[in-house]
Amino acid sequence: MFNKNILKLEVNNKTKHLEKYLRSQWSWKTYFFIISLIVILILITIDLEINFIELFSESSRYFGDILNRMLPPDFSNFKNLSYAMLETIEIAFLGTFIAIVLSIPVGLFSARNLAPNYGIFLFARIITIFFRAIPEFIIAMILVIAIGFGAMPGVLALGIHTMGFLAKFYAEDIEHINKGPVEALKSSGASKRQIISFAVIPQIIPSFVANNLYILDRNIRMATMLGIVGAGGIGYELQSSFRMFEYQKVSAIIIIIFITIFIIDHISSFIRSKIK
Repeated sequence: MFNKNILKLEVNNKTKHLEKYLRSQWSWKTYFFIISLIVILILITIDLEINFIELFSESSRYFGDILNRMLPPDFSNFKNLSYAMLETIEIAFLGTFIAIVLSIPVGLFSARNLAPNYGIFLFARIITIFFRAIPEFIIAMILVIAIGFGAMPGVLALGIHTMGFLAKFYAEDIEHINKGPVEALKSSGASKRQIISFAVIPQIIPSFVANNLYILDRNIRMATMLGIVGAGGIGYELQSSFRMFEYQKVSAIIIIIFITIFIIDHISSFIRSKIK
């Protein structure tokens, strides 16, 4: 009898950590959060003067009208549109390359476990936050005023802005690496460069490639929009078509953008699957 009680106590101790999963998760805190969220959404809707009933009742008529104007797509200028789309891809590629080159040192110094001191760490973090906070459109507009229309403002805007994102991604990946190889190299007297080369880089390579592919995919989509402010690419053609009320040409441009993003997304997914 005594042994049975001991066995029962051991079983209970082993399963005690599972009790929290058996409790109801709908506590008063959950209800309070849901009610607060609903109240906040209602207040925002009232403040913005949005009438969803009117929006949905009237939007179908307007969307139907614009769709009728956009169909059928006008591919008569397909050659020039394809060249503009190619220019957009080139802008995104070059902007992503600049972002990678700039973000590697900033990302290394933004990682707490690799920064030489707190001052450099703080300065690197401020750089990443600053350039993430400024949208590409604002940077592109400033550069268009400074250096003129064309692809270069788009390239620099994408490179500078996404540098902040990549540096943040790199820093977070470095801060979460396995410390075992790093400590082993430190104890053997390895230099900082050797530690980075043989303990840090091999661990972050998969996420490094995945993050770069994600930024490239994002930059291609953003590059299509930067043309609206005069930064080159198919965005300029899209803006011109809207201004001239050439809605059939607009639909053709949208289809070309969609097909391009679709193909690049599948290529990126294939590459990511091969590096895991």
